[in-house]
Amino acid sequence: MSKNTNHYLSWIDVDNELHCELLTPSKKIITVGRSDQADIEVFNTSVSRQHLELAWSKGHLQVTDMGSSYGSWIDGKQLTPQIPEKLVVDTEIKLGNLSMWYELRRDDESQDLFQTCFHPPDVTESTQLSSEINDFRVKLLAMLQENFGDDTLNVQLIKNIDTELHELIKAQELRLKEQRILNSISHILNRSLSSSELLKTSMNLVSKVLNADRGFVVLKDCEIAGYQILVTRNYGDLSWLENDTTGVISQKLVERCFQQNKIIIIGDAELNDSLNDILRPEKGGGKSIVVIPLVQEDEVIGVIYLDNQKQAHNFSQEQIPFLTTFAAHTSIALHNTFLYKRAITDDLTKLYTRQHIDEALSFAIENARKKDEALSLMILDLDHFKNINDTFGHTTGDEVLKQFSQIINNHLDKCDIAGRFGGEEFIVILPENDAQQAYTKAEKIRIELSERDILKDGQSVTVSIGIATYQDKHGGKSLLLLDDADNAMYRAKKSGRNRTIISN
Repeated sequence: MSKNTNHYLSWIDVDNELHCELLTPSKKIITVGRSDQADIEVFNTSVSRQHLELAWSKGHLQVTDMGSSYGSWIDGKQLTPQIPEKLVVDTEIKLGNLSMWYELRRDDESQDLFQTCFHPPDVTESTQLSSEINDFRVKLLAMLQENFGDDTLNVQLIKNIDTELHELIKAQELRLKEQRILNSISHILNRSLSSSELLKTSMNLVSKVLNADRGFVVLKDCEIAGYQILVTRNYGDLSWLENDTTGVISQKLVERCFQQNKIIIIGDAELNDSLNDILRPEKGGGKSIVVIPLVQEDEVIGVIYLDNQKQAHNFSQEQIPFLTTFAAHTSIALHNTFLYKRAITDDLTKLYTRQHIDEALSFAIENARKKDEALSLMILDLDHFKNINDTFGHTTGDEVLKQFSQIINNHLDKCDIAGRFGGEEFIVILPENDAQQAYTKAEKIRIELSERDILKDGQSVTVSIGIATYQDKHGGKSLLLLDDADNAMYRAKKSGRNRTIISN
């Protein structure tokens, strides 16, 4: 008897974890949105409070956009609001910039899709065959019985063939599950637009699949001609900040993976005499280890280093085909994030481009209006910048722009967005900041710039800053908010420069 098939909606939310929601036909209509009143609540700010409706019709799901602010797409096609569309299995659904996907799973597949297929639960149960496979098995056994008779040897032969058939089916089930996991991982990774989000997600997923306790992402750093550890995972706790990993990971294994461009598996580090640069497991080292290369254009640009501190031989050769495909998906997605970042980043200052800032500001205004939160905008214009270029040359002018960009970043919170608006003019979007909070940040930026010796002749570089806070009079229009901040900046110029003024 075949097992029941269940319908699931899956997505990665702001907590960087995979979420799966069972869709039961008994609930005829299912709403998806950012409100706690929605049947499926998500926390992405580009999702409307009541964004999408799923409804059962003749055993199939239909999806309807409920007039959302940022729209809904099915496999790249935008939905017309209030017009239902049939939902097909393994379809990607995009709500604003949040990607979800609709899939089917059988009863024996855990709701957490990424509970590893390499370490199945320690339970003994007979293999459940589909009706098609079972019919084939019955016919095969009948033919064997008919041709070989009933003597003891032939009966044993038929039993052995039946056992081998079950083992073959079980192995195929595991391979199919691996492919489904890889398919879902590919869905997730290809929706990540930042390298930090991508690497955290990649680390989290492969750690779950391989039952790893800890993990590290190590990328090649061309500026220091060495390696940089960017992401660490310790028993499920993900961090983007580098920690001291001396003795925790083997630099020899990392170096070998970079040089040889192949997956390295260490069954038991305590029995490997060559790994003398790693601590014993009880002192912080790993017992079993796998190192996976991330490759772009035949060059290893990074590795994923996983370990298990208690269990020897946690990683095995049978995992290599899976890991090879996983690494390829991660490498391609990582390359895409690099291309995306390059497209939205100013080459000189490493701040966002004007186009990206325009889009981010429209999104920030919409979000502030919906949440009834403060939003401020800061426009910064370097004083007498033309004179700097004329007197000291454009190389010095470029250095001023780069150092000023660093100063801006020194005084921003994680949610603030800074960009180069053109020439010597910069802009900072400050979500959840009122005018006074924005003024405090602006003054710190202005003072640090004036005190920094950039021109090397005692002459200071100064900046004039204008601040505007979003109000109802702006009517959701970013241009009106920009005009207010710009006018405040010009008032600062006319008042003698090197000051900050808040728009009325």
